[in-house]
Formats: sequence, C-alpha cells, structure tokens
Amino acid sequence: MVRAIKNNKGYIMKTFKDIKFEAHKVGKGAIQGLLMLDNGIELSVVAGEGMYSTGKGGVREAINKVEDASSFEVAIFDQAGNFIGADNDLVLGWQSREDIDKLIQIHS
Repeated sequence: MVRAIKNNKGYIMKTFKDIKFEAHKVGKGAIQGLLMLDNGIELSVVAGEGMYSTGKGGVREAINKVEDASSFEVAIFDQAGNFIGADNDLVLGWQSREDIDKLIQIHS
C-alpha cells in the first residue's frame, strides 16, 4: 500500500511518480520531466549525458528512460520563473526519488 504524502496543510501532495518524462529537448541522451506544484513552483528533473545524475551506464552517462536512472539533477523555479536555490546553487545534483519527494514536500 502506497502512503500519500501530505504537506504542512494536510493536503495530499504530488510525488516523483507524478512527473512525466520525455526526451530532453536540448540534451542528447537525456530525459526531462517537469512538475508544476499547486502553488506555482515548478521542478525540472533531468538525467542523462553530462548531467548531475546516475544511470545504468554510470555517472553522467546517457539515459533514455526514467527506469534507467537512479539519481537526477533538479532545478526549482518560482512563479516568476526565477531559480530557487540553496547557497547560490542553481541545480541540485544526484537527487534520488526520495530526495525529490522531499523537495516537493518542502516547496508545496
């Protein structure tokens, strides 16, 4: 049984499983998924060649489907499209599915 994750207001939140991945529009050998949260914050989750991610082929190697990725690179944007980053880092590398669920919870 999958337990729903709730935010600090008690609402059921989106999770990593809600992210729909496609071939990255710019990066060859990479995938990208976008997730818009109810408050207008958007997560861009990518994995693949040259990105801060890990797949079956190794670190920063090509990934063509989400099942082949074990860690991802994440960028978070506010409602105006500006990066939200900790300590001036614009992206968070090597994020697991569980790490991404925590980021969703924090920013929901």
